[in-house]
Amino acid sequence: MGASDSNPQYFCPLRDEFINIIEADLLVVSRTAKSDLPTPGDQVAQANMTIRRAFDDEGEDVKEICRYFWNETEFHCFGMVFDVDECVNVLAVVDGEIAGLLSYKKMNDTFCLVVLNVYPEYQGQGVARRLLQEVMEQALKQGCKKIQIATSNDDLPALCLYQKMGFHLAELIPNIVAEHHGEVINGFAGIPVRDEIRMEREL
Repeated sequence: MGASDSNPQYFCPLRDEFINIIEADLLVVSRTAKSDLPTPGDQVAQANMTIRRAFDDEGEDVKEICRYFWNETEFHCFGMVFDVDECVNVLAVVDGEIAGLLSYKKMNDTFCLVVLNVYPEYQGQGVARRLLQEVMEQALKQGCKKIQIATSNDDLPALCLYQKMGFHLAELIPNIVAEHHGEVINGFAGIPVRDEIRMEREL
């Protein structure tokens, strides 16, 4: 849960530029004003989007997304270490290009979401929401009763999205992210990254 600060992770519609996690910040706007803001390249991802499981030969593409956002392909959360190679990987594909990734692991009757990232040029177009919806449908089909997701205390955009999607705060693990990295690093908007926040949604 230590995001890469070298790659652009967000799109700033006010400046029409891609920015990294340290440069990002929050700005309160009305929903009307938000709808007037441009999306990256004015693309319409929803109309041309396919959500599907990664093919066997797309393992490197999955790892590339993880390295782009996190500089790693193993993730420490829920008190365990998840290797993305051993997860179920679901891709959002727009016009033949990979736009986003959601990785999960089924643990008994629970889906544990390990990774959810959308490339900056496809953000703000419902890609993450579609990925979550697809995985929730799969969890129901497999008879799961709950979905869990972990994020860090700085990731305000993720906390906002997950709560809008019906997740609620379930547990706070203080300082575990800082201990994993051996130091407190700066995350979204320069917020010190220390804690793991676990969220869940009943199905």
